[in-house]
Amino acid sequence: MVRPAAPTPSGDRDLVQRIRAGDAAAYEQLFRAYYGGLTGFAVRYLTDLSGAEELVQGLFADLWTNRASLDVHSNVRSYLFSAVRNRALNVRRRALIERDWDEGEDRADVEALQWSPERPDLALERVEAHDRLRAAIERLPERCRLVMQLRWRDQLSYVEIAETMGISVKGVENQLGRGLKALREMLR
Repeated sequence: MVRPAAPTPSGDRDLVQRIRAGDAAAYEQLFRAYYGGLTGFAVRYLTDLSGAEELVQGLFADLWTNRASLDVHSNVRSYLFSAVRNRALNVRRRALIERDWDEGEDRADVEALQWSPERPDLALERVEAHDRLRAAIERLPERCRLVMQLRWRDQLSYVEIAETMGISVKGVENQLGRGLKALREMLR
């Protein structure tokens, strides 16, 4: 089976307009062009093919259901990959909460017996260091800050960041290098 080529960035706007107008053929074109890649991307987060397929199918179902309000500011590819990443992270968060809930009572009892409070001076140092780091990250240029957050807060790989932001892997490396250098200078 030959996979259709993904729409070009210039064709993205036209495709979004046609989908927004209810053009099922444009929607099918978008689905066929991106379904496989998005599913593979989701598997990296969920490690479960059926869960990844369900997530991507849900995204496309929601896209069609809410097509009248579809508002893509970047290109369609970035929009779709970001949506899949966000949904996958939500699924993982929900799974962790459910697992913690299932284990909750037994573990809480053990922790209550073994817990000792953190020393106030160490807690204050930790909070102050975290606040300084957060303030320094906020002073970074927007693109650099976004790359840093995707890498360290969201734990995305260089390739995933490049796909999400629509830049090259080398661009991601450059932004991370600049960001780390700037943070080192700001936090001296």
